[in-house]
Amino acid sequence: MAKKLLFVATRTFWPASSGKEVTLYYNCKGLHEKCGYDIYLMCFKDKNEGITEPPDFIHQIDYIQTPGIARAFPIIMWKSILTGKWPIQSSLFYQPSIAKKIKSAFAQIQPDALIIDMVRLSPYIDSIPNISIPHILIEEDLLAKRYERQLNVTNTANISGYMSPTAFNRILNSIHIKKLILNLEIKLLERYESNLRDKFDYITFISPIETREYNRKYNTNKAVTLTMGADIEFCAGGRPDEHQPDSLSVVGNFAYGPNSASLEWIDKNIMPLLPENITYYVIGKCPQELIKRIKSKKIKFTGFVDDYREIVKSTDVYFAPILYGSGIKTKIVEAMAMGMPVVTNTVGVEGLDVKNGEELFIEDDPKKMVEIIKMLIKDQDLCQKVGRIGQNYIKENHNWNRIYNVFSEIGL
Repeated sequence: MAKKLLFVATRTFWPASSGKEVTLYYNCKGLHEKCGYDIYLMCFKDKNEGITEPPDFIHQIDYIQTPGIARAFPIIMWKSILTGKWPIQSSLFYQPSIAKKIKSAFAQIQPDALIIDMVRLSPYIDSIPNISIPHILIEEDLLAKRYERQLNVTNTANISGYMSPTAFNRILNSIHIKKLILNLEIKLLERYESNLRDKFDYITFISPIETREYNRKYNTNKAVTLTMGADIEFCAGGRPDEHQPDSLSVVGNFAYGPNSASLEWIDKNIMPLLPENITYYVIGKCPQELIKRIKSKKIKFTGFVDDYREIVKSTDVYFAPILYGSGIKTKIVEAMAMGMPVVTNTVGVEGLDVKNGEELFIEDDPKKMVEIIKMLIKDQDLCQKVGRIGQNYIKENHNWNRIYNVFSEIGL
């Protein structure tokens, strides 16, 4: 008889259109195929509900209604503003009725393990008293660290994610309110993140840097690295029919704050320095309001495509500087796995053990970035050499089959 795992997630994750969704997809896939779990998924409703069939490794799905701002407001005021016990994002996603639903599902399923996805859902662990099975919190990164960086480089603030109520996001339109809320959330998270070590058996981070940082900062050994992987076989396939000369590419969900901010920075600081014959293919979902703000005619939006490999591999260079964020970046790992020569910045390679000019190119200065791009476009042999070294690095260090070994280390 298969083991049972209850997975409480922020969203559905198929088809995967962001780094977060990729990690959720492959983590659940590995838990099923390598660890023998049937996955019982409880997740908040989103745009994908009922549109596409779930993967075969999902045994059962129970959707949760995302709380509206009217229901969330009293909890935000009490738990976040007045008492300072929870981050705002946790208050925004918490309802006693949902806690009861999770408690009831736990009693009915009687799982052999429990995983909760992200800080914003972590208070739901308290709905299950005297828990004796392995219970894990899956984190992307240290959110307080990410938001502090965000505050220093941009006025955008999306502490609640794209799943948050539209009314709540409208409240954040004022730059002053954005900064006020982001500053408050940083303080709340710094206090709350230390409590997670007492609530969970283990907390996973994508980057070993943040694993070490959490353990050192909070004097614990409960943080472990469940890093970002790539589907090596998938990424290596999908050869293009023809090469697009003088071209760059990037893949991402550009409704996501770090991606949209990075694209606007590229539009302003990089595109004017590149020759007119350059085309930059931006692959993935992108809000119309962002497209309208982009000035450069060199940027071509493809929208979401079922298989982005053909477009990426038809270009000369994968260009993806990251304006802010923390943890390992999916778009960088997958581009390297495809054998593409990658140009990014210091933030883009955080958590990767790579050397500038070997596995990829790392540069923070816009003028030097442009010189590297022009050099690569002119030297296809160098493109292939760097792409090959980068691909081998991913095979050795970010292969999902090897990453899955972590599950046994944390009792799953």
